[in-house]
Amino acid sequence: TEIFEKTNNELVSTQLDVLLLLSYMTPIMNIILNLSVVAVIKVGGIQVSAGSATPGNVMAAITYCSQVLNAVMRMTMIFQTASRGIASKKRVMEIINCDPAIKSGTYNKETAVKGKVEFKNVSFAYPGMDNENVIENFNLVINPGETIGILGATGCGKSSLVNLIPRFYDVTKGEVLIDDVNVKDYDLQVLRDKVSIALQKPEIFSTTIAENIAWGDDSADIEKIRQAADIAQATEFIDQKKKKYKSPISQGGANVSGGQKQRLSIARAIAKHPDVYIFDDSFSALDYKTDATLRAELKEKTAESTVMIVAQRISTILHTDQIIVLEDGQIVGKGTHKELLKNCEAYYQIASSQLSEKELEEDLKEVE
Repeated sequence: TEIFEKTNNELVSTQLDVLLLLSYMTPIMNIILNLSVVAVIKVGGIQVSAGSATPGNVMAAITYCSQVLNAVMRMTMIFQTASRGIASKKRVMEIINCDPAIKSGTYNKETAVKGKVEFKNVSFAYPGMDNENVIENFNLVINPGETIGILGATGCGKSSLVNLIPRFYDVTKGEVLIDDVNVKDYDLQVLRDKVSIALQKPEIFSTTIAENIAWGDDSADIEKIRQAADIAQATEFIDQKKKKYKSPISQGGANVSGGQKQRLSIARAIAKHPDVYIFDDSFSALDYKTDATLRAELKEKTAESTVMIVAQRISTILHTDQIIVLEDGQIVGKGTHKELLKNCEAYYQIASSQLSEKELEEDLKEVE
Protein backbone atom coordinates (compact mmCIF):
# COMPACT_ATOMS: atom_id res chain seq x y z
CA THR A 1 0.00 0.00 0.00
CA GLU A 2 2.82 2.41 0.88
CA ILE A 3 4.64 1.65 -2.39
CA PHE A 4 1.44 2.20 -4.39
CA GLU A 5 0.69 5.45 -2.57
CA LYS A 6 4.24 6.75 -3.15
CA THR A 7 4.17 5.84 -6.86
CA ASN A 8 0.67 7.27 -7.26
CA ASN A 9 1.68 10.57 -5.66
CA GLU A 10 4.73 10.79 -7.94
CA LEU A 11 2.50 10.17 -10.97
CA VAL A 12 0.00 12.84 -9.88
CA SER A 13 2.81 15.35 -9.26
CA THR A 14 4.42 14.66 -12.66
CA GLN A 15 1.08 14.87 -14.49
CA LEU A 16 0.27 18.21 -12.82
CA ASP A 17 3.68 19.62 -13.79
CA VAL A 18 3.24 18.49 -17.40
CA LEU A 19 -0.30 19.84 -17.66
CA LEU A 20 0.77 23.14 -16.07
CA LEU A 21 3.62 23.47 -18.57
CA LEU A 22 1.31 22.68 -21.48
CA SER A 23 -1.28 25.16 -20.22
CA TYR A 24 1.39 27.87 -20.46
CA MET A 25 3.03 26.69 -23.67
CA THR A 26 -0.07 26.46 -25.88
CA PRO A 27 -1.36 30.02 -25.39
CA ILE A 28 2.19 31.46 -25.49
CA MET A 29 2.88 29.75 -28.83
CA ASN A 30 -0.47 30.99 -30.21
CA ILE A 31 0.30 34.54 -29.10
CA ILE A 32 3.75 34.37 -30.75
CA LEU A 33 2.20 33.02 -33.95
CA ASN A 34 -0.45 35.74 -34.13
CA LEU A 35 1.97 38.53 -33.19
CA SER A 36 4.36 37.32 -35.91
CA VAL A 37 1.56 37.45 -38.49
CA VAL A 38 0.61 40.96 -37.31
CA ALA A 39 4.25 42.06 -37.57
CA VAL A 40 4.53 40.67 -41.12
CA ILE A 41 1.32 42.44 -42.13
CA LYS A 42 2.54 45.72 -40.55
CA VAL A 43 5.97 45.61 -42.20
CA GLY A 44 4.48 44.31 -45.47
CA GLY A 45 1.90 47.13 -45.49
CA ILE A 46 4.65 49.73 -45.12
CA GLN A 47 6.69 48.12 -47.93
CA VAL A 48 3.64 47.85 -50.22
CA SER A 49 2.90 51.58 -49.61
CA ALA A 50 6.52 52.38 -50.46
CA GLY A 51 6.32 50.25 -53.62
CA SER A 52 9.17 47.92 -52.59
CA ALA A 53 6.85 44.86 -52.22
CA THR A 54 3.63 43.56 -53.70
CA PRO A 55 0.57 42.24 -51.82
CA GLY A 56 1.46 38.76 -53.13
CA ASN A 57 4.87 38.98 -51.48
CA VAL A 58 3.21 39.90 -48.18
CA MET A 59 0.75 36.96 -48.38
CA ALA A 60 3.59 34.58 -49.19
CA ALA A 61 5.55 35.87 -46.19
CA ILE A 62 2.50 35.37 -43.93
CA THR A 63 2.06 31.79 -45.23
CA TYR A 64 5.75 30.92 -44.73
CA CYS A 65 5.76 32.44 -41.25
CA SER A 66 2.62 30.50 -40.24
CA GLN A 67 4.01 27.22 -41.56
CA VAL A 68 7.31 27.65 -39.69
CA LEU A 69 5.64 28.56 -36.40
CA ASN A 70 3.06 25.74 -36.74
CA ALA A 71 5.95 23.32 -37.27
CA VAL A 72 7.58 24.63 -34.07
CA MET A 73 4.30 24.05 -32.19
CA ARG A 74 4.11 20.50 -33.52
CA MET A 75 7.68 19.96 -32.33
CA THR A 76 6.54 20.59 -28.75
CA MET A 77 3.94 17.83 -29.17
CA ILE A 78 6.63 15.51 -30.56
CA PHE A 79 8.80 16.14 -27.51
CA GLN A 80 5.81 15.41 -25.28
CA THR A 81 5.09 12.12 -27.09
CA ALA A 82 8.79 11.18 -27.04
CA SER A 83 9.03 11.77 -23.29
CA ARG A 84 5.98 9.55 -22.72
CA GLY A 85 7.52 6.90 -24.97
CA ILE A 86 10.78 6.98 -23.00
CA ALA A 87 8.86 6.62 -19.73
CA SER A 88 6.82 3.70 -21.17
CA LYS A 89 10.01 2.04 -22.43
CA LYS A 90 11.47 2.29 -18.95
CA ARG A 91 8.45 0.51 -17.45
CA VAL A 92 8.45 -2.20 -20.14
CA MET A 93 12.19 -2.80 -19.72
CA GLU A 94 11.73 -3.14 -15.94
CA ILE A 95 9.36 -6.05 -16.61
CA ILE A 96 11.55 -7.60 -19.33
CA ASN A 97 14.67 -7.37 -17.14
CA CYS A 98 12.83 -8.62 -14.05
CA ASP A 99 14.41 -11.72 -12.56
CA PRO A 100 11.67 -14.40 -12.24
CA ALA A 101 11.06 -15.57 -8.68
CA ILE A 102 10.35 -19.11 -9.94
CA LYS A 103 13.61 -20.59 -11.25
CA SER A 104 13.59 -23.53 -13.65
CA GLY A 105 15.26 -26.71 -12.41
CA THR A 106 17.37 -29.08 -14.48
CA TYR A 107 15.62 -32.45 -14.05
CA ASN A 108 14.34 -33.64 -17.44
CA LYS A 109 14.61 -37.43 -17.25
CA GLU A 110 11.87 -40.02 -17.64
CA THR A 111 10.39 -41.16 -14.33
CA ALA A 112 9.47 -44.71 -13.42
CA VAL A 113 6.21 -43.55 -11.84
CA LYS A 114 3.66 -41.64 -13.95
CA GLY A 115 1.02 -39.41 -12.41
CA LYS A 116 1.82 -39.59 -8.69
CA VAL A 117 1.24 -36.31 -6.81
CA GLU A 118 2.38 -35.82 -3.24
CA PHE A 119 2.16 -32.93 -0.79
CA LYS A 120 4.58 -33.13 2.15
CA ASN A 121 3.98 -30.75 5.08
CA VAL A 122 3.03 -27.99 2.64
CA SER A 123 2.33 -24.48 3.85
CA PHE A 124 1.72 -21.59 1.50
CA ALA A 125 1.18 -17.84 1.79
CA TYR A 126 0.89 -15.41 -1.08
CA PRO A 127 3.82 -12.98 -1.50
CA GLY A 128 3.57 -10.10 0.95
CA MET A 129 1.32 -12.12 3.30
CA ASP A 130 3.93 -14.20 5.12
CA ASN A 131 1.95 -14.41 8.35
CA GLU A 132 -1.32 -15.44 6.67
CA ASN A 133 -0.98 -18.97 5.35
CA VAL A 134 -3.65 -20.01 2.85
CA ILE A 135 -2.55 -23.64 3.24
CA GLU A 136 -1.18 -24.95 6.54
CA ASN A 137 0.83 -28.16 7.07
CA PHE A 138 -0.95 -30.01 4.25
CA ASN A 139 -0.18 -33.69 3.56
CA LEU A 140 -1.69 -35.79 0.78
CA VAL A 141 -0.65 -38.57 -1.57
CA ILE A 142 -2.52 -39.10 -4.86
CA ASN A 143 -1.55 -42.34 -6.55
CA PRO A 144 -1.27 -42.77 -10.33
CA GLY A 145 -4.64 -43.29 -12.01
CA GLU A 146 -6.66 -41.97 -9.08
CA THR A 147 -9.42 -39.42 -9.49
CA ILE A 148 -9.92 -37.16 -6.49
CA GLY A 149 -12.35 -34.36 -5.82
CA ILE A 150 -11.47 -31.27 -3.78
CA LEU A 151 -14.39 -29.55 -2.09
CA GLY A 152 -14.67 -26.60 0.25
CA ALA A 153 -16.03 -23.13 0.79
CA THR A 154 -14.83 -20.16 -1.23
CA GLY A 155 -11.41 -19.01 0.00
CA CYS A 156 -10.49 -22.29 1.70
CA GLY A 157 -7.38 -22.77 -0.50
CA LYS A 158 -8.58 -25.16 -3.23
CA SER A 159 -7.21 -23.21 -6.19
CA SER A 160 -4.08 -22.21 -4.27
CA LEU A 161 -3.37 -25.89 -3.63
CA VAL A 162 -3.58 -27.04 -7.25
CA ASN A 163 -1.64 -23.98 -8.46
CA LEU A 164 1.38 -25.29 -6.53
CA ILE A 165 1.59 -28.38 -8.76
CA PRO A 166 2.59 -26.67 -12.07
CA ARG A 167 4.52 -24.05 -10.01
CA PHE A 168 2.34 -21.05 -10.68
CA TYR A 169 3.46 -20.37 -7.11
CA ASP A 170 6.10 -22.02 -4.94
CA VAL A 171 5.41 -23.44 -1.50
CA THR A 172 6.39 -21.40 1.55
CA LYS A 173 7.29 -24.57 3.45
CA GLY A 174 7.34 -28.26 2.63
CA GLU A 175 7.49 -30.03 -0.73
CA VAL A 176 5.26 -30.82 -3.70
CA LEU A 177 6.38 -33.89 -5.62
CA ILE A 178 5.31 -35.28 -8.98
CA ASP A 179 6.42 -38.84 -9.69
CA ASP A 180 8.61 -38.69 -6.54
CA VAL A 181 10.57 -35.67 -7.81
CA ASN A 182 10.29 -32.23 -6.20
CA VAL A 183 8.57 -29.85 -8.63
CA LYS A 184 11.33 -27.29 -7.96
CA ASP A 185 13.89 -29.70 -9.43
CA TYR A 186 12.06 -30.15 -12.74
CA ASP A 187 12.84 -28.17 -15.86
CA LEU A 188 9.72 -25.97 -16.07
CA GLN A 189 8.88 -27.09 -19.60
CA VAL A 190 9.12 -30.76 -18.58
CA LEU A 191 7.02 -30.16 -15.44
CA ARG A 192 4.27 -28.34 -17.29
CA ASP A 193 4.23 -30.96 -20.04
CA LYS A 194 3.28 -33.45 -17.34
CA VAL A 195 0.29 -31.36 -16.23
CA SER A 196 -2.85 -30.05 -17.92
CA ILE A 197 -4.93 -27.46 -16.10
CA ALA A 198 -8.37 -26.14 -17.01
CA LEU A 199 -9.49 -23.06 -15.09
CA GLN A 200 -12.92 -21.82 -14.06
CA LYS A 201 -12.29 -18.64 -16.07
CA PRO A 202 -10.20 -19.93 -18.97
CA GLU A 203 -8.01 -17.84 -21.21
CA ILE A 204 -9.40 -17.99 -24.75
CA PHE A 205 -7.16 -16.67 -27.52
CA SER A 206 -8.11 -14.62 -30.57
CA THR A 207 -7.57 -17.39 -33.08
CA THR A 208 -9.53 -20.36 -34.46
CA ILE A 209 -11.31 -22.96 -32.34
CA ALA A 210 -8.90 -25.67 -33.55
CA GLU A 211 -5.83 -23.63 -32.58
CA ASN A 212 -7.34 -22.87 -29.17
CA ILE A 213 -7.82 -26.59 -28.48
CA ALA A 214 -4.36 -27.49 -29.81
CA TRP A 215 -2.66 -24.76 -27.77
CA GLY A 216 -1.09 -27.26 -25.35
CA ASP A 217 0.01 -29.68 -28.08
CA ASP A 218 1.27 -28.12 -31.30
CA SER A 219 1.51 -31.56 -32.95
CA ALA A 220 -2.19 -32.34 -32.48
CA ASP A 221 -3.87 -33.04 -35.82
CA ILE A 222 -7.52 -32.30 -36.60
CA GLU A 223 -8.58 -35.83 -35.61
CA LYS A 224 -7.10 -35.47 -32.10
CA ILE A 225 -8.68 -32.03 -31.83
CA ARG A 226 -12.09 -33.49 -32.78
CA GLN A 227 -11.74 -36.31 -30.25
CA ALA A 228 -10.86 -33.86 -27.46
CA ALA A 229 -13.78 -31.60 -28.40
CA ASP A 230 -16.13 -34.59 -28.49
CA ILE A 231 -15.14 -35.70 -24.98
CA ALA A 232 -15.47 -32.11 -23.72
CA GLN A 233 -19.00 -31.92 -25.23
CA ALA A 234 -17.87 -29.00 -27.39
CA THR A 235 -18.77 -30.65 -30.71
CA GLU A 236 -22.40 -29.63 -30.22
CA PHE A 237 -21.79 -25.89 -30.64
CA ILE A 238 -18.72 -26.19 -32.91
CA ASP A 239 -20.67 -28.09 -35.58
CA GLN A 240 -23.33 -25.37 -35.60
CA LYS A 241 -20.80 -22.80 -36.78
CA LYS A 242 -20.30 -22.28 -40.52
CA LYS A 243 -16.52 -22.74 -40.45
CA LYS A 244 -16.66 -25.33 -37.65
CA TYR A 245 -13.12 -25.82 -36.26
CA LYS A 246 -11.80 -22.96 -38.38
CA SER A 247 -14.29 -20.55 -36.81
CA PRO A 248 -12.53 -17.51 -35.33
CA ILE A 249 -12.74 -16.62 -31.64
CA SER A 250 -12.97 -12.90 -30.94
CA GLN A 251 -10.97 -10.93 -28.37
CA GLY A 252 -11.39 -12.51 -24.93
CA GLY A 253 -13.83 -15.09 -26.33
CA ALA A 254 -16.64 -12.52 -26.60
CA ASN A 255 -18.44 -14.58 -29.27
CA VAL A 256 -18.73 -17.74 -27.12
CA SER A 257 -20.63 -18.25 -23.86
CA GLY A 258 -19.13 -19.05 -20.45
CA GLY A 259 -20.02 -22.74 -20.76
CA GLN A 260 -18.55 -22.91 -24.28
CA LYS A 261 -15.32 -21.31 -23.05
CA GLN A 262 -15.05 -23.90 -20.31
CA ARG A 263 -15.63 -26.75 -22.76
CA LEU A 264 -12.91 -25.40 -25.05
CA SER A 265 -10.58 -25.16 -22.06
CA ILE A 266 -11.38 -28.74 -21.05
CA ALA A 267 -10.85 -29.92 -24.65
CA ARG A 268 -7.47 -28.14 -24.64
CA ALA A 269 -6.48 -29.99 -21.46
CA ILE A 270 -7.60 -33.34 -22.87
CA ALA A 271 -5.76 -32.84 -26.17
CA LYS A 272 -2.46 -32.53 -24.30
CA HIS A 273 -2.58 -36.13 -22.93
CA PRO A 274 -0.65 -35.38 -19.71
CA ASP A 275 0.09 -37.56 -16.68
CA VAL A 276 -1.89 -35.26 -14.37
CA TYR A 277 -5.17 -33.48 -15.16
CA ILE A 278 -6.32 -30.56 -13.00
CA PHE A 279 -9.83 -29.20 -13.42
CA ASP A 280 -10.06 -26.10 -11.24
CA ASP A 281 -13.82 -25.58 -10.95
CA SER A 282 -13.94 -25.78 -14.73
CA PHE A 283 -17.38 -27.46 -14.77
CA SER A 284 -19.16 -24.62 -12.94
CA ALA A 285 -20.77 -23.05 -16.04
CA LEU A 286 -22.02 -26.37 -17.43
CA ASP A 287 -25.57 -27.59 -17.01
CA TYR A 288 -26.04 -30.82 -15.04
CA LYS A 289 -26.67 -32.99 -18.10
CA THR A 290 -23.56 -31.76 -19.95
CA ASP A 291 -21.54 -32.06 -16.73
CA ALA A 292 -22.58 -35.69 -16.21
CA THR A 293 -21.99 -36.72 -19.85
CA LEU A 294 -18.61 -34.99 -19.93
CA ARG A 295 -17.43 -36.65 -16.72
CA ALA A 296 -18.52 -40.09 -17.91
CA GLU A 297 -16.53 -39.79 -21.15
CA LEU A 298 -13.63 -38.10 -19.36
CA LYS A 299 -13.35 -41.05 -16.98
CA GLU A 300 -12.74 -43.43 -19.89
CA LYS A 301 -10.24 -41.08 -21.53
CA THR A 302 -8.22 -40.42 -18.36
CA ALA A 303 -8.34 -43.93 -16.89
CA GLU A 304 -4.53 -44.17 -16.77
CA SER A 305 -3.93 -40.58 -15.65
CA THR A 306 -4.29 -38.84 -12.31
CA VAL A 307 -7.24 -36.45 -12.19
CA MET A 308 -7.84 -33.67 -9.66
CA ILE A 309 -11.23 -31.97 -9.77
CA VAL A 310 -11.83 -28.80 -7.76
CA ALA A 311 -15.56 -28.22 -7.48
CA GLN A 312 -18.30 -26.34 -5.69
CA ARG A 313 -21.00 -28.84 -6.70
CA ILE A 314 -21.04 -32.20 -4.97
CA SER A 315 -22.57 -33.84 -8.08
CA THR A 316 -19.35 -33.09 -10.00
CA ILE A 317 -17.16 -35.11 -7.61
CA LEU A 318 -19.72 -37.59 -6.30
CA HIS A 319 -18.16 -40.65 -7.97
CA THR A 320 -14.46 -39.83 -7.60
CA ASP A 321 -12.15 -42.36 -5.89
CA GLN A 322 -11.91 -40.08 -2.89
CA ILE A 323 -13.04 -36.62 -1.89
CA ILE A 324 -10.88 -34.14 0.03
CA VAL A 325 -12.76 -31.58 2.12
CA LEU A 326 -10.77 -28.40 2.78
CA GLU A 327 -11.35 -25.82 5.47
CA ASP A 328 -8.90 -22.94 6.03
CA GLY A 329 -6.21 -24.71 4.03
CA GLN A 330 -6.41 -27.97 5.98
CA ILE A 331 -8.01 -31.36 5.36
CA VAL A 332 -11.08 -31.81 7.56
CA GLY A 333 -12.41 -34.85 5.73
CA LYS A 334 -11.18 -37.52 3.31
CA GLY A 335 -13.04 -40.46 1.84
CA THR A 336 -15.88 -41.39 -0.47
CA HIS A 337 -19.16 -39.49 -0.63
CA LYS A 338 -20.99 -41.90 1.66
CA GLU A 339 -18.13 -42.15 4.16
CA LEU A 340 -17.91 -38.38 4.43
CA LEU A 341 -21.66 -38.02 4.97
CA LYS A 342 -21.24 -40.08 8.11
CA ASN A 343 -17.85 -38.88 9.36
CA CYS A 344 -17.42 -35.26 8.22
CA GLU A 345 -19.73 -32.55 9.53
CA ALA A 346 -18.43 -29.92 7.06
CA TYR A 347 -19.16 -32.23 4.12
CA TYR A 348 -22.61 -33.10 5.48
CA GLN A 349 -23.48 -29.39 5.72
CA ILE A 350 -22.49 -28.84 2.08
CA ALA A 351 -24.32 -31.99 0.97
CA SER A 352 -27.51 -31.07 2.81
CA SER A 353 -27.58 -27.71 1.00
CA GLN A 354 -27.20 -29.32 -2.44
CA LEU A 355 -28.87 -32.72 -2.27
CA SER A 356 -32.50 -33.53 -1.53
CA GLU A 357 -33.53 -35.08 1.79
CA LYS A 358 -34.43 -38.30 0.00
CA GLU A 359 -30.95 -38.60 -1.59
CA LEU A 360 -29.29 -37.94 1.77
CA GLU A 361 -31.41 -40.52 3.55
CA GLU A 362 -30.70 -43.19 0.94
CA ASP A 363 -26.95 -42.54 1.02
CA LEU A 364 -26.86 -42.60 4.83
CA LYS A 365 -28.84 -45.86 4.93
CA GLU A 366 -26.30 -47.52 2.64
CA VAL A 367 -23.47 -46.42 4.95
CA GLU A 368 -25.24 -47.73 8.04
